[in-house]
Amino acid sequence: EYENFNASGAVVQIHGLSVHPGYAFGKMRNASLLAAEFIQMLPANETPATTKGFEGFYHLADLKSDVSEARIQYIIRDHDAEKFSKREDVMRETVAKFNEKYGDGVAEVEIKEQYRNMKQQFEGKMHIVDIAEKAMLEAGIEPDIKAIRGGTDGAQLSYMGLPCPNIFAGGLNFHGPYEYVPLESMLKAMNVIVNI
Repeated sequence: EYENFNASGAVVQIHGLSVHPGYAFGKMRNASLLAAEFIQMLPANETPATTKGFEGFYHLADLKSDVSEARIQYIIRDHDAEKFSKREDVMRETVAKFNEKYGDGVAEVEIKEQYRNMKQQFEGKMHIVDIAEKAMLEAGIEPDIKAIRGGTDGAQLSYMGLPCPNIFAGGLNFHGPYEYVPLESMLKAMNVIVNI
């Protein structure tokens, strides 16, 4: 794997106004309800559960809210740099539309880059992938060269000047409660490293 998502994290803060519920008419601004509305403003068919292959998404990763404040945490992903940039713009535009409706400063967004697609770091350096492929074949493994629908520390290393594709470590069911690594897979991964 020598291609991965471009990735950013976005945090949307929504500022509500809490007053006594018995006297809230025309005054209360419930940040929890506003957060639910904001979430519905992003494309419902562009989530991790509704996309595949090279399709990007907005992933609602965390939500903490009460009447006064809401904090909505997203990750934004896309393989294509231009589409990725547009996704970040959509997040900013959605906050702007939200503020047009509810007032300046009701919602704020902070977007931070997490990592970039490492594919361009391999241009003119595909011998690195060829060496890994040969090492896998020598270890009795049929290489499955594909793009990652995620990220990797290799992306950060690649942008630091060390092109670093994912080979494999043998793990399965990553980031879930059933993540594991079979011993046999670890041994195969070790053989690949030795061959390299």
